[in-house]
Amino acid sequence: MASIELRRVEKRFGDVHAVKPMDLTIHDGEFVVLLGPSGCGKTTTLRMISGLEAVTTGQINIDGRDVTWNHPSERDIAFVFQFFALYPHMTVRDNIAFPLRAQKLPKSEIDQRVAEVSTLLRITHLHQRRPRALSGGDQQRVALARALVRQPACFLMDEPLGALDAEFRAAMRAEIKRLHLAQNATTVYVTHDQIEAMAMGDRIVVMSEAVVQQVGTPAEVYYDPANLFVARFIGSPGMNLVTGDYANGVLSVAGGNRFPVPEPWIPVIESNLSGSSAILGFRPEAAVVGDAGDVGGQIYADDMQGAYSMLHVALEPGNPDTVVHLRVDRDHTMPSGSLIRFSVDARYIRFFDPVNEVALPLPEILQNGSPQEAPSV
Repeated sequence: MASIELRRVEKRFGDVHAVKPMDLTIHDGEFVVLLGPSGCGKTTTLRMISGLEAVTTGQINIDGRDVTWNHPSERDIAFVFQFFALYPHMTVRDNIAFPLRAQKLPKSEIDQRVAEVSTLLRITHLHQRRPRALSGGDQQRVALARALVRQPACFLMDEPLGALDAEFRAAMRAEIKRLHLAQNATTVYVTHDQIEAMAMGDRIVVMSEAVVQQVGTPAEVYYDPANLFVARFIGSPGMNLVTGDYANGVLSVAGGNRFPVPEPWIPVIESNLSGSSAILGFRPEAAVVGDAGDVGGQIYADDMQGAYSMLHVALEPGNPDTVVHLRVDRDHTMPSGSLIRFSVDARYIRFFDPVNEVALPLPEILQNGSPQEAPSV
């Protein structure tokens, strides 16, 4: 396998800045996900790595070798597309073997490699079928097999599960992750689906408007978002963000609520804010509902979501703009209109500057205390 390094790589299409200068190193054997909304530049980045799109400026290295201007065939990569791109007139076996025949490898080696990858993906029994006779999930397995059989230095995958329904996507996520672990393959994976990103990635590159917003593990981008975009984009729903006026260790927020700022955060806020306002951020599961809670509000709606319930609470009763989302036990149901109080677990509180929208630095006592496991989103 191989490492991939992007040095100040950017892409322009005329006046459109598709990818602004970015630096990124993907380590040997790592599974990195490019995540972001449509049009953020993630697919363009992948296509520049593959050579399907020329860079405007910058340099791309694969395994220490400058491939910036190399043809795709000279980069030792395999590309898996969203739409399976199988040859309809060929059998499954011939589709898998095609790239090896193009390299004019001996028949014995082709047979061996096709057999190995077919066993790995559990598609040997499909060898004599043609693509039109396969389900979407099986077609994607064949597309993966055709990429794997080449034994490339790295794999590039552009929303490979986007054409599948929810059940197949869940199964194929596990399949791709299993293959990655089995092959120790360097993989760059593009998606707009944060569930895929959180479930599969060793690291996630969050992009928006052609700019890398944050690079980190799933736990880091979830619990410690670098800015308001990442806080809103990651999670379902995203992080609760409550704007208030800070003074003397207290954040005054909607509904006349006064949120006591945890002691470690006070010097950080007072030395880093651009003005007197601050944004308090917390995930829905960080809320602790109880009569002794610091903050009060009125239940706007109550959703039962299987293993848990989501309470939508207006800090200022009747004002939907002040709604926050609280994840509680499924049996903790309350009718709309009920008054409720809650606190927030201090370990999961984050603060943001509303002027530049960046996260304030973590207090030293919390810097090694963030949860290490990525959550279910």
